[in-house]
Amino acid sequence: MMLNPDAIPLSANGTEASPDPNAALRFEDLTIDDDLSLLERVVRYVRSGIALQRLVHVKMIAETAKAVGTESTINSILPLLPPLVSDSESIIRQHLAMQLLPLCLTCMFGDDPAFDPKDKSTFGSRVYNDGGYAIATLKLVSHMRTLLGDPDMDVRKAASDGLATLALYIRSADVPSVILRIPLQLMHDEKNRKNLKQTNNSNASDNISDDLCITACHLLADVASISSTQVPPMMVAQHISPTIMALSRHENFRVRRTVVQALPRVISGSTLDDLTSKLIPCFNQLSMDESYRVRKSVGECLVDLSRSLMLIGNNEDVAANYNENYNTEVGMASGVKSNGDGKVAMRRVRRDNLIPICLRLLQDNHKVVKYGMLQFLGPFIASFYPLDAGDDNQDDEGIVSILDNREERAIGGMGSQFFPHANGMVTRLNPEFVSSPTTMPGIIQTQSKERNFSPDSKEYLESLLPQFLEKRYNDSKSLVNILRHREKTNIDQDDIAIIESKILPFYVELASINTGDENSDAEMRVYCAYSLPAVVLLLGNEGWDKVLKNCFLKLIAGSSDNNKDGTDTSFVPLPVKRCLASSFHTICHIVGPAAFRATTEEKNNKRDLLSIFEYHFLRDQDETVRLNIIRNLPSFLSLLSSSKRSKYLPILFDIICGDTMLASKRKNALNPMLLNWRQRDMIAQILPNLICLFRPDQVRQYLWPVIKLLLSDSVNLIRENVEWSIPILLRSYEYNKCVKGRDDTSAVKQFCQESCNEVFVFLKATLLENRTTSTHKAISCGAFSKRQSYCRILSAMALILRLNEDRGMKRAKMEDGAESLPFPVHPFYDLTREAYRHLHHLLRALFLPPALNMKDDRVTNVRLTLAKSLRIMPADISDRGDVHVILRTLEDEIETWEGGGGQNMQVEAPKIKVVNNAIDGNLGTTSTIQAPGNNVKKEGGGKDMLQSDVQGVDKKIPKFGNNEDDSMSLASI
Repeated sequence: MMLNPDAIPLSANGTEASPDPNAALRFEDLTIDDDLSLLERVVRYVRSGIALQRLVHVKMIAETAKAVGTESTINSILPLLPPLVSDSESIIRQHLAMQLLPLCLTCMFGDDPAFDPKDKSTFGSRVYNDGGYAIATLKLVSHMRTLLGDPDMDVRKAASDGLATLALYIRSADVPSVILRIPLQLMHDEKNRKNLKQTNNSNASDNISDDLCITACHLLADVASISSTQVPPMMVAQHISPTIMALSRHENFRVRRTVVQALPRVISGSTLDDLTSKLIPCFNQLSMDESYRVRKSVGECLVDLSRSLMLIGNNEDVAANYNENYNTEVGMASGVKSNGDGKVAMRRVRRDNLIPICLRLLQDNHKVVKYGMLQFLGPFIASFYPLDAGDDNQDDEGIVSILDNREERAIGGMGSQFFPHANGMVTRLNPEFVSSPTTMPGIIQTQSKERNFSPDSKEYLESLLPQFLEKRYNDSKSLVNILRHREKTNIDQDDIAIIESKILPFYVELASINTGDENSDAEMRVYCAYSLPAVVLLLGNEGWDKVLKNCFLKLIAGSSDNNKDGTDTSFVPLPVKRCLASSFHTICHIVGPAAFRATTEEKNNKRDLLSIFEYHFLRDQDETVRLNIIRNLPSFLSLLSSSKRSKYLPILFDIICGDTMLASKRKNALNPMLLNWRQRDMIAQILPNLICLFRPDQVRQYLWPVIKLLLSDSVNLIRENVEWSIPILLRSYEYNKCVKGRDDTSAVKQFCQESCNEVFVFLKATLLENRTTSTHKAISCGAFSKRQSYCRILSAMALILRLNEDRGMKRAKMEDGAESLPFPVHPFYDLTREAYRHLHHLLRALFLPPALNMKDDRVTNVRLTLAKSLRIMPADISDRGDVHVILRTLEDEIETWEGGGGQNMQVEAPKIKVVNNAIDGNLGTTSTIQAPGNNVKKEGGGKDMLQSDVQGVDKKIPKFGNNEDDSMSLASI
């Protein structure tokens, strides 16, 4: 009898696919028949005798099930599973376990187009396929149960993750009978089996039994924390907590250690009575376990337990039951009804129980336990920072939600990584993220990262911005969100008091710890430095002034009496300096202006933060330290007043252009390429933000020379990244920005004109005419690459105009409201009307005309780059006659290339020579292009914008190229 329409050979019971006999492999067995449909391929090759073929097609099972629907999945795919569950290859069993969850969802919801696995609001209202639901909860769960007892750890982990996540999607009433019974039965069976084999003294069987108990413990913890709707606290108290308590008395320390790791997750989903009467005492008892490994694990899990207690505090059920239960248990005052009072209760539980455990572990006789607690001491202190909106801000989002960048295109952003242990806790307390069906191709078809947007859409234009600009902006915005949250949040003063009196001295001691082992000392100082920003965030300016500033100074400058001038850092571990260099700007933002206040003695000894920034970070001999501080240089400088920034700019210029950075050309005999290009590239990336911080005259004097150096760099990536600084540079030369604080308007006009002309003349000479100035060496790249660079600069100028056609209102909306901490300004947004007109005129009158002659460039890639540039021009430029015709011609040519033709196009290259700084071709005439500063016309009085023009822009300009052009070999790319 055949139960499936595809005629799959079935075994005698009529329900399972019979494997092929073990026969000698033929040549056709080694190949894949591409003519088969997706279902036919899976049906054939999951039964292949070649393990690799089985593995590849097992990974396709969920995708195939989604494609063929519920009925075909039940009839054709499910009969293939029993042989695979017992496959000889563990990697195949592991991937099969990962496919079972999406198979279950396909059976239960596969034909429901409204089903969205990411939507948790539909709990209790989902429409199930009754037949598929029965098969999923019986047959497929049975396969998961088999794999849960697999000897291989990875197979058990995959099956456990699938089972725990399945609890989100089945009926809540079925969770005990379908999900929870499996780990409970598994432990019961292993206990009976172990009792029967006691006389055999088999260590191997004991290890397997212990491993299964560990797997069951993790599974129970995952289910307990997955959802209070699907798995209510009473279900946790009835089915999960007793089992966890029993396992805490297991004879094997590995099982007890697993219980320690599981308790924070169980507590996050338990009831208040279960928490106070069973789970917290159990955790406390394990902190005094005879095995040092268990005690060490307790210290590592204190952070998770601290966070999970506050998750209970945010639960409305806790606040509702608070009067009834908690007042009598811990002696709190009555009359508590709000959710905020539940937080107060949990904070007291945390202080009364976790602080003593922490102190006990810090004084443990075993070195491993003590050092393990010291390692997590900073994160434990930071866990007292409230991640929610606070007691008085119930409608606001918590800090993790605020930092969670949900935008699809979002790049960078500090995110909840600022609270790495809290972010990890979110993952550990929600197994959905471990085995998320939303990322499986069998449930939701993965969307392409690159979506097709209209060329005129805001999304398309934003996608053209470089990632480093977006990342820097999002990082700065995340930091502002953190500071805003700290400003609105009231930290529990009882928490602050007990931390400062009991725990903080141990943490500060890490900065100068002396255990007699240099490696251990260095490791402990790294732990201290890593957590310092979060500890400063919790304790605020008062904590900084009291002890944390000295802690920071000890970490970066040392505590030796022989280091009074603060310049000898040879004994400071290099990882400590690298860590502090990355977080230095964050600490300064948290402390605020008070960070830069210093005594005369501190300044003389170079122990104030500005001196530390210069001598310990910016001038450090280690390239990684310098790289980390340069990465956040604009953020740090934004904290300084304009006068301090102005005084500091020459110093920065000397350091950046000095031997340790741009002037450094370190090479290696085995690698002739320059080794420090990343440092120069980071400078190129921060230049747009740096330009926004200084006056136009300072930009011209100090930053424009740096741009010129980087535009002539030998590394292509650096040249491409610094090109994005040109529009921001020209933006800073806008008349209204230059005239601020000055009375001589005529001098300002002349400055604006000369500055813009200087940029244009340099780019024209180095990129278009392939000439070098007296102070810069020639770029090592070909002349055609320089012309491409010029086109990319035009694209950047056009892009800033297109993004501000609405005058930056999109970004401005984000800053509405009277916030004391405004969001940072994106360099490519928020153009004023005058700045828009200024850049528009420069693009149309100066920069664009020379580029249009590249329409006849003999290098295909140059013409392609020009076409890309013209496509994003503002409409009033791209629709103009000559630009429109040239773009249309180039697009027709591109269509020809894509059609397979035009690969060997030959364009005659006219001979040209330079005569009096003008281009002379074989067209019979000499070009009359003059330097743009030689003929400047005033429009509108010259007060609104720079109005410069070039003679001969309407005359025909000869084609670029010369006999010395080194791009001849690339003429037919």
